[in-house]
Amino acid sequence: MGVKKKKSIIDYSRKENEKKFGGKFLFLVSVVFIVALVGGGICMLIYQGLSRSVFFQVDKVDITGCQRLDTRQVLSWSGLDIKTNLWSLRTTRLRKHLEKQNWIQSATVKRKWPNELHIRIRERVPLAILNQDAGLAYVDKKGFFISPVLPADSLDFPVITGREKSKTGKNGEEWLKDALSFISYAGGGNPVLPTQNISEIHVGQEGQLTMYLADNPFPIYLGKGEMKRKYSRLSKVLSWLYRKKEYVSTASIDLNYLSGAENAKEDSSNRVLVSFSK
Repeated sequence: MGVKKKKSIIDYSRKENEKKFGGKFLFLVSVVFIVALVGGGICMLIYQGLSRSVFFQVDKVDITGCQRLDTRQVLSWSGLDIKTNLWSLRTTRLRKHLEKQNWIQSATVKRKWPNELHIRIRERVPLAILNQDAGLAYVDKKGFFISPVLPADSLDFPVITGREKSKTGKNGEEWLKDALSFISYAGGGNPVLPTQNISEIHVGQEGQLTMYLADNPFPIYLGKGEMKRKYSRLSKVLSWLYRKKEYVSTASIDLNYLSGAENAKEDSSNRVLVSFSK
């Protein structure tokens, strides 16, 4: 009986200790919650005061990286004015808003306390002009539609024709990939075949490309695919024609010669057919 009585005393003491600990823990949690609530309220009041302070109103916006775009145009897109407060400004939101503009590929926005904002943009670079039913349009190296070509804009770009009813921005279309890839290789600095000498790339019904040069517009049949290899081969052929002084009498160049022929030899892919005018 004595042993049982001792156990009950021990159990009772343990329950009392647990009850006291629970009360202290609850009190501590309540204190922390109240302190956090009061601290949060104070921080909110401070933030509201700072975000309305005239001292932190933006009085200078530094915009860099503009080539084609005008800084005033970028400033207009940003929506900033003299009432904009540097504390309340959401830089990520502003960056995403600017990047929605077709001419802007990427943007960075940084605060410079107490009242300056720095915006650096990276413009999209036109690689070619795509001819459409709606008119001419700039496209970049990924086939992204940038903007229609305005009357005052430069036309000194290769023109892609033959797909007037197609929509731009679909870089999954092989004919567009092929055309832009070839133009990109021409922009590598090879003087034999620079981008400036590519006048037009015409896309046939099956996606086969035919190119015309600016200084001698005879047809150059590129076919489909393997544009890097074909650019290299065409550069060598043109170099040979220049050396032999046969360039002006050239009537056509076929880089797709014997392509797909059932009885073609294994090395037929390296053959180029050059025709001359009589």
